[in-house]
Amino acid sequence: MNSSIGKGGTLPGHEAHASVLPDSLLQSGAGDSSDVRGRQEATVFATLAVLWRRKLLLLAIILLGTATITYVMQSLKPMYRATAMVQLDSRRVELAEFKSVVSNLTPEAPAVRSEVSIVGSRALAERVVEKLGLQNDPEFNPTLKAPDGTDDHWLKRVTKAGVGALPPEGNDVLRQIVQQATALFRADDGSLARDPNQARLLTIDTLLRRIEARNDDRSYTIIIEASSVDPAKAAAIANAFGQAYLDYRTEMNRDLTERVNQWLGGRLIEAREAVRSAEEAIRSFRKENSLLELPPDGRNMVQQQMNELATQLTAAQAQKAAAEARVRQAREQTAANNAAAIPEVLASPLIQKLREAEAMLERRLAELQQVYGDKHQDIVNLRRGIGELKARIRDEVGKIQKGLDADLEVARIREASLLKSIADLQEQQKGIEATGIRLRDLERAADAHRTLYRSLAERYEQTMALKNTGALDAHLSAPALPPIRPAFPQLRMSLGVGLIGSTALAVALVLLLERLSSGLRTPTQVERATGVPCLGMVPSLPRNEAAWNLPLHPDSRRAREIGAFREAIQTVRTMACMPRKRGTPPKVLLVTSSIPKEGKSVLAANLARSLAGLGLNTLLIDADFRRPSIAKLLGYQPQGSVTDLLDGRVGIDDLIHQETTNLGVLGNAVGTPNAHDRISSQAMSDLIGWARHNYDVVVIDSAPVMLFSDALALSFLADSVIYVVRWQHTPLDTVMAGFNKLKSVDTAVGGVVLSRVVASKHVKYGHKDDAYYYALHAPARH
Repeated sequence: MNSSIGKGGTLPGHEAHASVLPDSLLQSGAGDSSDVRGRQEATVFATLAVLWRRKLLLLAIILLGTATITYVMQSLKPMYRATAMVQLDSRRVELAEFKSVVSNLTPEAPAVRSEVSIVGSRALAERVVEKLGLQNDPEFNPTLKAPDGTDDHWLKRVTKAGVGALPPEGNDVLRQIVQQATALFRADDGSLARDPNQARLLTIDTLLRRIEARNDDRSYTIIIEASSVDPAKAAAIANAFGQAYLDYRTEMNRDLTERVNQWLGGRLIEAREAVRSAEEAIRSFRKENSLLELPPDGRNMVQQQMNELATQLTAAQAQKAAAEARVRQAREQTAANNAAAIPEVLASPLIQKLREAEAMLERRLAELQQVYGDKHQDIVNLRRGIGELKARIRDEVGKIQKGLDADLEVARIREASLLKSIADLQEQQKGIEATGIRLRDLERAADAHRTLYRSLAERYEQTMALKNTGALDAHLSAPALPPIRPAFPQLRMSLGVGLIGSTALAVALVLLLERLSSGLRTPTQVERATGVPCLGMVPSLPRNEAAWNLPLHPDSRRAREIGAFREAIQTVRTMACMPRKRGTPPKVLLVTSSIPKEGKSVLAANLARSLAGLGLNTLLIDADFRRPSIAKLLGYQPQGSVTDLLDGRVGIDDLIHQETTNLGVLGNAVGTPNAHDRISSQAMSDLIGWARHNYDVVVIDSAPVMLFSDALALSFLADSVIYVVRWQHTPLDTVMAGFNKLKSVDTAVGGVVLSRVVASKHVKYGHKDDAYYYALHAPARH
């Protein structure tokens, strides 16, 4: 063989099992998971296809469920439902303009719902039981027997017709079962009948289950519905609940008014004594401090004067601020040689007249200057007149400025005078403030006591007047009448409930069955989920065996099954050995799976046989150190194991079993210690290198990816990885977890093979793929 095999047929470098693989291979970390599940969620069309595929089961459940539910409902006793209406009036009628102790019904929905809960309360049900004597009615008192002495339990009514349909022996057995079941329900009827209190409680419970009080959230009407086997009794119960509610409100008003009257009487006496004490305290205080009555508005003279001076001070301060502003503006305009812009100057009639005269002289001067020279007497006289007018204007402006200064001074003096007067009054006020504060406190306390006393006295008179009045905010607006037709059961309702319920149950069961089948079934699903091509679909064989060249009769069913199996293996062989992108077909094929019992060893053995059948020198290596099965599958006993070869204890010529002329097999043995270290060793790398050099194709059967990391280590030595997935068995999550492990070590899967396909079942899914046509030519065994 090749020169890389050492002396004695051992592999070089077997002495040291140092790993030549990266550290990431020694850890089975999962890569980034992709959202494959989201891409496989069923669309509406897919769901309809599932329902159509199981249409017989779906139809059977719907028909059986509808018939059963309809029969059960129609076998029940008819129930009549009567309706009474109580109108709540939020506009309470007030007698003699007196306010009731109980507040008016508010229009809010919570208040109305509170009244509805009172109608359906246990207290009102107890009153109705007393009024109508329902404790003596067998319909509502379960401790009483039916009037005819028969057991009217619902379980017996439901099964009555079914008992008659059975043969005599089945009839007796079912009758005994029904009697025992009803006996369990009525085991304590005798003890309850002897206890009146328990019987009363059971009657009330039954009545509450037959009554319903509700509101439509849009009105103030309480709808009371009562159910009974007797129409007249149903109407009587509904009216009794309505009247019991009205009586309850009347009694509540009367009781609450009585309690309020008692409380108001005691508080009225206390308030009267408090008023007397407060008035006596005021008189004593005035006498001790020689105080006169305050003015009607409650303020003394000093306070009035201070208020008036404060008002005057505000006005004086405003006048001063205005005067300061006018003086400041006048000075600024004067400094800017623009005194004519002062508002007071502009408003002076005298200055206006002087300016008009000046303007007239200026115009006359301009006219004469065009005719005469500057020394003409008229021109000289005009200039002198203009100068005199300007002097007078300056004098008037000066007077106005002095007037503004004088106004400012007067405003300041007035402000100072008012401030002094206010300060004097404040000093005077301090002397009487303490006495006034105490007196006002006493007067306020007395006023509060008087107000409380008047309010209590008025309320006491009102409650006394309303003591014997009833509830005026509710009335029975529509008494119940005996119904003509039963409310339950109804044929349409029974059919509708049965159809809807059974349909929902059938759909749920069908979808549940489909959901439980979480495996992959078609090449399309494989490629969509994994992103790699499906190399083929291999039918299932009755036993895990190598099916190549088995002697079978050509026309037997077994022969057709084996023929379909071989055709599938040939398809896998063709797809797996196609040249890669760089132009050379893969030479070392690694076969692995997610979990055990997926058919990878059968696939590896038959794939190697098929390759050898083409005349290719093929080597099949059993690299599953935990559960080796190649030797057993091919039916021979290995003389050693791959472990012995790697450790140098046996030569490779002694270990290779020549299955056929072109097929050599390296078998393995169970119980290899440190299997991962052996696979990761240089010796294993040398073995694969030797096989690659001496054989045309090498097929390696490896351990499952999810259990061990052996396949991860061997993937570095292989050209392509064939991933085996059991048809409709291996969960998709498990498959993707195995793919992610291979992805974590940068290993690309060359293709997936769906193994152990049950063709007869696969045909029912309607997929026109390989397995579909296998089933047509190779029927399944029965």
